[in-house]
Amino acid sequence: MSNNNDTNNDTNNNQLPEQFIELLGQPYDAKQIQALLEPFGVKKIAKPDGPFQDDILWSVKASVRIDVYRSPKINTLTGRDDLPAEEWIIGAIHFLAPGSDDRIKKPFAGQLPKGMTMNATPDEWIEAYGHPDIYEQGDWLGGSGPYLAWRKSGINISVEYDTDEDSSVITCVTFCLIGCMGAWQSDFPEVFAP
Repeated sequence: MSNNNDTNNDTNNNQLPEQFIELLGQPYDAKQIQALLEPFGVKKIAKPDGPFQDDILWSVKASVRIDVYRSPKINTLTGRDDLPAEEWIIGAIHFLAPGSDDRIKKPFAGQLPKGMTMNATPDEWIEAYGHPDIYEQGDWLGGSGPYLAWRKSGINISVEYDTDEDSSVITCVTFCLIGCMGAWQSDFPEVFAP
């Protein structure tokens, strides 16, 4: 009997990233997010309450970060005008590992889209998503290892690595609406700008 539960939990964990990615551009619903994170032992997730037009919501237990925005900021970032004006909109989902933030103590445990994991190499990402629009090696803004990014239809994908003497490890995998990676918009507008 426990094998079936384990199988169901594995299936739920493997489907989580796709379900999150489908929420990009949708209004933020804390109950819906909590239900998605429940297989990771998350009992509660915060509601956005930032005084500005953006907020960051953390689920340290699941190693997930959610960036939410309100109009007009979300429209400015994405170049869209069809997003709800009075609600918090999910703009980015970050699947994290140690090195991304001091609060994160373990890598995101679920499987990422296209069968990827937080242990995947840059070559595996390239095999899954094709040649990246950005491929930086070391000393890029915020990291010391390879940085890969793709602009797909309506979505940006980025993978950040840190490198030590022996190896490179993923610190963050981000899926966001085009334009939501503000720090990179001026450096790589062909990928990150709306």
